[in-house]
Amino acid sequence: MKIGYATTIGNFDGVHLGHAALIAKIKTNAKKMNLKTKVITFNPYPFEFFELKKNRILSEVDKNLILANFKIDEINTVEFNDDFRSTSAEDFFSKYLLEGNVKYLIVGKDFKFGKERTGDLELLKNLCARNGITLEVLEDLKSENLKISSTLIRELLKNGEFKEASKLLGRTYQITGKVIKGKSLGKRISSPTANIDIGDKKFCFTGVFLGKTQINKIEYFCIINFGPKPTFDDHEQSLEAHILDYDGNIYDEALSIEFLCKIRDQIKFKSIEELKNQINEDKITAKELRKLYE
Repeated sequence: MKIGYATTIGNFDGVHLGHAALIAKIKTNAKKMNLKTKVITFNPYPFEFFELKKNRILSEVDKNLILANFKIDEINTVEFNDDFRSTSAEDFFSKYLLEGNVKYLIVGKDFKFGKERTGDLELLKNLCARNGITLEVLEDLKSENLKISSTLIRELLKNGEFKEASKLLGRTYQITGKVIKGKSLGKRISSPTANIDIGDKKFCFTGVFLGKTQINKIEYFCIINFGPKPTFDDHEQSLEAHILDYDGNIYDEALSIEFLCKIRDQIKFKSIEELKNQINEDKITAKELRKLYE
């Protein structure tokens, strides 16, 4: 007998408290209906594929780690490409829900599906009713009368409000990736850094920050440079952490960098000497700020 699934669909960028509520619903209903659980998500996200003026919250590594912690039976990550973008709403329903043997489906109020987002909730209700799928639409989850959403979290991160963003995420905000060989720019400015692999993804904020990380279960503060390096005319977004009071070799290790607060915006300096002076100022600022988190 074919296994049935309780399922939800979405980008899950941030995997915030609203997403957690959707997942809790599929787990509860899977137990009631003797089903397995499944999340359908996308990589790249539609807004990345269409190069919209919107960037991501989480690395793909963190998203997968967080989803795995929910102990979902199946995570179906669909590649958003030219073929997928041309899938009609009806074909999307047929391929991912009917053929996927979905018996219970829950989505958010703003859910759209299919080519050019032509599939709306009304169409989804009709298709589910005709095919014996129980559909539930989750009401917006709110915090202090504001809808918990990836859009709101992006805004908080952009403004350096990590404490507020973490409340809506249900955990501290961090980015995880493998430590890789960089361009050795840190050595040129007498401030060696751990370069964290974030792939070719663009994130929703940039700047210089105070953060912390764990190496061999010991916690270290760090100064994070996140974004392009305008002084070196390097416009690719990268994540580099100057780990304070640590000088060991951590190449190829996975590192999670937790963001605590913003030190400053990124600036294009007139010279490397000017940049070095600013980095020394950043270290003094970081030393003062870390007292708030010790």
